[in-house]
Amino acid sequence: MTIAYVLLYMNIMIDEYLQKRLERAARCLKVLAHPVRLMIIHLLGEGELSVQELEKAVGISQSSVSQHLGLLKDKEILESRRVAQQVFYRLRDARLLQLTAITRELFCRME
Repeated sequence: MTIAYVLLYMNIMIDEYLQKRLERAARCLKVLAHPVRLMIIHLLGEGELSVQELEKAVGISQSSVSQHLGLLKDKEILESRRVAQQVFYRLRDARLLQLTAITRELFCRME
């Protein structure tokens, strides 16, 4: 193998890795592209909350909240833990709050 061939192979591997990472980012952003889910992320930025607490804070039915939470958990945005009959959710990575803060700054500012 020549050095040029090795470098070409490495570039292809890096491009494939980058492509997979960009696809993952796009899937995450697509899931976040809903006002209820953005509100859930914002609320969980303050700390862990139960499904019932989120239901009251968001103002929609428990089944709707649970559907949104399940989607966010499936995409590895949230984590959960069960205590008896209650399920508590928290952000998997607090850096997500930086993204939602920028979103609020850009689109939710009072003019």
